[in-house]
Amino acid sequence: MLITTNKEIQRKIDSAVAGLNSRIQELEKQANQIQAILNSMIEGVIAVDRHANIISINPAIEQIFGISKKDAEGRLLLEVIKNNDIFEIASAVLSSAQTASKELDLVWPVKRIFQLNATPLFEAGAVSGCLLAIHDITEIRRLEAMRRDFVANVSHELKTPLTSISGFVETLLEGALEDKENSRHFLEIIKEHTRRLNSLINDLLELSCIESSNSGLELEEIKLSGFVDKILSAFKSQLKKKTILTENIIPQGLSVKADKNRLEQVLVNLIDNAIKFNQDKGFIKISAEDLGDKIKIIIEDSGAGIPAKDIARIFERFYRVDKARSRELGGTGLGLSIVKHIVELHAGTVGVDSVEGAGSKFWFTLPLII
Repeated sequence: MLITTNKEIQRKIDSAVAGLNSRIQELEKQANQIQAILNSMIEGVIAVDRHANIISINPAIEQIFGISKKDAEGRLLLEVIKNNDIFEIASAVLSSAQTASKELDLVWPVKRIFQLNATPLFEAGAVSGCLLAIHDITEIRRLEAMRRDFVANVSHELKTPLTSISGFVETLLEGALEDKENSRHFLEIIKEHTRRLNSLINDLLELSCIESSNSGLELEEIKLSGFVDKILSAFKSQLKKKTILTENIIPQGLSVKADKNRLEQVLVNLIDNAIKFNQDKGFIKISAEDLGDKIKIIIEDSGAGIPAKDIARIFERFYRVDKARSRELGGTGLGLSIVKHIVELHAGTVGVDSVEGAGSKFWFTLPLII
């Protein structure tokens, strides 16, 4: 009987050990899954104990703050990440047992905007730590700012000509219509503002169409030199008026793969700007560089150039270096933005090299056909 009892006890022990091993394996599996999730998250995650000492961090936190998990774990949060806002939120959550969130505008170690969410961790009903999740919202805030600027710019660009048109119409209705000399002048101004409104709306619609996912490209082989010559011929009167010399030095045999109508838009915009902002008796030179699998097309002018502070923003919607002159010359502020979007549709890049007072070189790349 004693032997049988011992065997039963052994079986129970073995069963308990097997159950415990199974449970351990299950816990290890869950831990590995949680670790894999944390490692793959783009959000930064920090776990601290009730004394605000770091228990664990994920790779995103290592990347954001330039720290290592090995050096961070076990140390006080503020010692590792020297940011009072983060530490204060963690401390508040640990003391209040309430969730908290805050938007952080960091300038060190990276200049980014983060959304910080902090949640208390509990053990046996008491706060045992805090989990901090840091989400990078820099791009969201940038897009929101761009949208606000776009709405403000569109409103301003539409309001200016509409106000002028409304004012002159009221003046004409109040009796100026009988004054033939002045009434004609007023009508010419109304006509000009109407033209400007029409150009602005057309450019907005064009930009919307280009940005749309439905905007397809009809790619074909285009012999670049002859194509540029045809476009330049359409500017003869403008070139003659300012006595601007043009030079097309693109090799005759060079071809690109592009949408003919879209490429024409790009070149017309860039050449038109090169004329408008050029000096009298200046020059425009159009050239191309073979970069292997693509070609770089350059439109160089002898204009006033672009200040260094404006170069980074020159392709933004409605951005103008000289606002008064641009409007005076009939620009809508959308031409270069349209150029950028069309080139990017072709998987190309666009840029400008310029020195204030020494002219500009606008360039873009397109796929090359050999």
